[in-house]
Amino acid sequence: MAAQGWLAARVGAGYYAWRRFLPARILYHPDFFRVRALLAQDDIRVAQEARRRLRRVLVHALEHVPWYRRNVRLGPAEAAHEPLEQVLACFPYLSKDEVMAQQRDFLDCRADTDKLLYATSGGSSGQGIGMWRSKRLADIEKAFFTHEWGRFGFSFDKARILRIGADARRLAHEAPTRVAGNRLMLSPYHLDAAHRAAILGAIARFRPAYVHAYPSSAAALAELLRPGDLALPVRAVLLASEPATPAQLAAIRRLFRCPVSLNYGLSERTNLAFAGYDDEGLGNYRFQPLYGWSENRIDEDRCEIVGTSLWNDLMPLIRYRTGDYGRIGAGGRCAAIDGRGQDFLVDRSGRRIPGLAIVIDEVTWNFVRLYQVRQRRPGAITLAVVARHGVLSAEQRAFVLDAQQRRWGGFFDIALQEERDIPLAPNGKRKLVVSALA
Repeated sequence: MAAQGWLAARVGAGYYAWRRFLPARILYHPDFFRVRALLAQDDIRVAQEARRRLRRVLVHALEHVPWYRRNVRLGPAEAAHEPLEQVLACFPYLSKDEVMAQQRDFLDCRADTDKLLYATSGGSSGQGIGMWRSKRLADIEKAFFTHEWGRFGFSFDKARILRIGADARRLAHEAPTRVAGNRLMLSPYHLDAAHRAAILGAIARFRPAYVHAYPSSAAALAELLRPGDLALPVRAVLLASEPATPAQLAAIRRLFRCPVSLNYGLSERTNLAFAGYDDEGLGNYRFQPLYGWSENRIDEDRCEIVGTSLWNDLMPLIRYRTGDYGRIGAGGRCAAIDGRGQDFLVDRSGRRIPGLAIVIDEVTWNFVRLYQVRQRRPGAITLAVVARHGVLSAEQRAFVLDAQQRRWGGFFDIALQEERDIPLAPNGKRKLVVSALA
């Protein structure tokens, strides 16, 4: 999670080795514990606190964030006293393009970026977003996951976790697993028959109680192993970062025979929802009311999900259009969330690689506006990019290719192709992965 990444980046790999021995109050910002205490209250008090925090964010944005001071015809004093719904309606909807075109104008004018973490993500749409974050915000984010997953007995710091995600990736010639403190890191790019015995041996030795993974990676592990292969009780499978198909969920449930939790969230940190999967199937998502103010924007006959973070006073995104769709009903319930896509890529050895793993970095976003990964034959991919200003220079093209070769040269032949635009798919989003092999 974000807080772990924040500390790990500064302390190094040793962070995971010693964190389980430290009291939580040393690891986390005091607001981590304040949020957890708020979440323990009844629904009425949580709703009251959500409204209080929404007003606070709106007033703060009008006082200290340049973009809102220019574009919202409302003063801080009015925002502090007028009816809350009317105040919120004065704020225009935000798109990802608007935020990325004027990033620093969405930052609190008093913030010192040298003391912050800048995180970028291409997400499932291939359109980048960059956000400045602080240790406090990362720990608040973690408090919501700790509250939700704590009902399974889960702890980020103390539980023994099998982690399958981008942070666990290894190069093609390396072993599929490594231990980092209380986590067994399993590379999502090594889930194939050639590594089956090594993976089984590592899991048997480590004996994880929880699985924290991409849905596609957990499903790939379920396809690789048989239910009888795991002679240990897993208490819960915690899925994140991408949508899950019914077939994936059924395979995961078949292997691990335990509750499965899914979540919907964004790098922009405006909305968070959880759903559970058990013997009765997939339940409704429920948007967490204290995390973000979730709305629907009607787009023809579809309901776009719009969010406002209730905690991000550093870079507040207010009425942010997620590009995802789902009707949010009473109690924050949503039967289905549409618009997020996930496809596999096939490497030189015939292994399937999660498409979300192909990302571009902070520097590249300075001159690339959109990207898409395309595949027509196994072991080869084309990175289609749209320049932010005109066309890419020779140096920029070389930079993009070199960065991807370092990450993926062991798995794919990589080509770069410039485009004027990447068209939207029928669901209204740009697909990150377009594969003729799907």
